Amino acid sequence: MKLRGTPSYLLMLCLTGLAACSSKPDSADIQKELAQLYQCPLLGMSEVKKTDGAEGQGKQYEVAFTYTVSFKGSPEEAVRLYSEWSSLDAQVLPSQIANEHAIDDANRRLSAANNGNIPHEERDRDPDVIRTGMLRRQIVERMNAIVPCQGPEELTRLMQLRGEALDAAKASEQIAVPMGVKLKGIGVMLKTESGWHFNAMPMFNTEQIITGATVAYPHFEPLAAPAPVAKNAENDPPPAQLASVGATPSNPASDAAPLQGASFDCSKASTAVEKMICADPNLADVDASTAAAYKIGLAASVNPDGYKQGQANWRKNVRDACTDAACLSRVYQERLRELK
Repeated sequence: MKLRGTPSYLLMLCLTGLAACSSKPDSADIQKELAQLYQCPLLGMSEVKKTDGAEGQGKQYEVAFTYTVSFKGSPEEAVRLYSEWSSLDAQVLPSQIANEHAIDDANRRLSAANNGNIPHEERDRDPDVIRTGMLRRQIVERMNAIVPCQGPEELTRLMQLRGEALDAAKASEQIAVPMGVKLKGIGVMLKTESGWHFNAMPMFNTEQIITGATVAYPHFEPLAAPAPVAKNAENDPPPAQLASVGATPSNPASDAAPLQGASFDCSKASTAVEKMICADPNLADVDASTAAAYKIGLAASVNPDGYKQGQANWRKNVRDACTDAACLSRVYQERLRELK
C-alpha cells in the first residue's frame, strides 16, 4: 500500500507509533528528556506526567508537567549524607585558605634565604605546606566520594534536600528526613527526526518536599590535618650516604596523600578531554578541587541558575576546547581562581 506523496517506509514508521511521527509530545517524551538531567546514582526520577500543552511556532510545542525526584537510599543514609556533606562543605574554603597561607609563608622564607629565588621542591617539603595540602585534598576527595554528582539540576535538588534537613535540625535533633521533591516544570519541545526534545532548559518550581521517617540528625567532627612527616636521619640520610647508594631524599608531599581521581567516574569517560583528565593525576586533582569549589559557590549563589549556566558554558566553551594537558591545566587553574 502506498499513499500519494508519502514514501511507504515513512508510513510504516508512523504506523508503528515511533516518536518522530507523533503530532504532540507526551509524558514518555518528557521523561526521556528529563532522564538526561539526572544521571546521579543518588537520585531517582518517577511520576512524570504531562499536565498541559499548546502548539507553538513551527514545530515547537509548549508543555507543562510534573515529576518527582527522590533520594534512592534509606532515611538514615540520606540524613547521614546531608550532615557529612554540610560538615565537609564548611571546611573546604578554610582549608584552601590555610594551604595558600602556608605556601605564601614558605615562599617568603625561601625567597629571603635564596636571594629572591624560590626552590619549589624545598617549598613542597615544608611541613605546614604538606599538612594543610593533605587536609585540603582529603576534604575534597571525601566530598566528591559521597556526592558523585556533577549535573547542575541534580546538584540543585540534592542541595535543596540538604538545606531542608539543615533547617529542620536547627529546631530539633529528631527530623522527618527530606527524601524527595515534587516539581512542576514548563518548557518548549521541538520536533526533530529523532523525536521530541527540549529546545532549552525547562523552568522548574517546587510543589512539595516529600519526607520520610523521623530519625536523629547526626553530627560530624571536622577532618583533622594529619601530622607532618618528621625529618630525621632515618628518613633523610646525609647527602654523602645518599650518593653512595644512588638514592634521593624522600618527598613527603608526593608520598603522603595519594590522589583519589577526578570528580567524575573515569570508567565512563567518553570524550578526549575526560580521558586526558583521567590519565593525568594532576589534572584529576584540579578537576576534583574545581568541582568542590563549584558546589560551594552554587550553594551560596543568589542567582543559582546563572551560576549553573556559567559553569556549563565554561565546560563547553573553555575546558572542552582544550586539546592537550597544558591547556587543561591552565584553564582549570584559572577557573578555580574565579570560583574562589
